Parts: sequence; structure tokens; C-alpha cells
Amino acid sequence: MAEITPILQTYSVLAIALAAGTNISTTIVTLPALLKASPSTLATQWKVLFDTGITPVVTLAMSSTVGFATLAYRATYNPLSISAGLVNHTKRNLYVAAAVAAFGLVPYTRLLMWRNIAELEKRAKAAVDGEASNDTHDLVKQWGTLNLYRGLVLLSSAGLGVWACCN
Repeated sequence: MAEITPILQTYSVLAIALAAGTNISTTIVTLPALLKASPSTLATQWKVLFDTGITPVVTLAMSSTVGFATLAYRATYNPLSISAGLVNHTKRNLYVAAAVAAFGLVPYTRLLMWRNIAELEKRAKAAVDGEASNDTHDLVKQWGTLNLYRGLVLLSSAGLGVWACCN
């Protein structure tokens, strides 16, 4: 059973780093190109970008959360460590922090980004009907800023996970 720890460590760090990289690169690389479009085209392109990215990013972040939580449990309740009195609280706490930061994607999106996402989705639907709104660019820029910060939260999870693995 001990051989699963390096697999969990590798997967969890890699998965959350991929999720963070996807989030951050969307804002830094993709959005500047999209912002050159007209408001109705921008809304439609943003919707495609959002729908394409949501499943892999959420899947990677949530599976990484489970991996880090499992590693935290294993760091605390490893029978060999407990019998020798060697429970590594620092490693456990770092894994817990990594799991919380990875899971933070959900409340961050829901609490800080949801209104913006709902409005952009409404505009994407309206763009299909031929309607356009001039402040769509501002909404997409705001979404991009929030998305960048969300990516940095995920990146902090990767950093905490690496720190725990090396501790």
C-alpha cells in the first residue's frame, strides 16, 4: 500500500498544475486575442472557451483535491508512523492546505465569478439572436482578471503539494 503514495503525489501535483496552467494561460494567452472581436462575436467565443475549459479544469482540480486529502490522511494515520510515534504534522498540514486551495476553485467561482459568468452566458445567447452589447469587452476583461486570480489559487495548491511531497 505504501507504493501508492508516490503515485498519488505525482498525480495530485501534476493535475493541479495542469488546472492552474490552463486557467492562467486562458487569461494571459487566449483572452487578448479574443478581445479584438466585436461584442457579439466576443460573447460567443468566450462561451466556447468557457464551455471547453470547465470540464477538464474542474475534473483536474477536484481529483487533485481528493489526492491531497488522501495524502494528508496517510501522513497522519500511517500505521508504521503511529507505532513509532513519528506522525508528520507539517506534511499533513501542507497536504490539507493543498487540498483546500484546490477545492477553493468551487467557492471562488461561485462567490466571486458567478454573476459575471451568468451575464456573459446571457450575452452569448443574445449574440446568437443577433443582439450585441457594448460593455461585453469590459465583462470579459473582468472575467479574465478573476480567472487569473483563480489560476493563482490553483497554482498555490500545486506549490503546497510540492512542498509537502519534499518535506
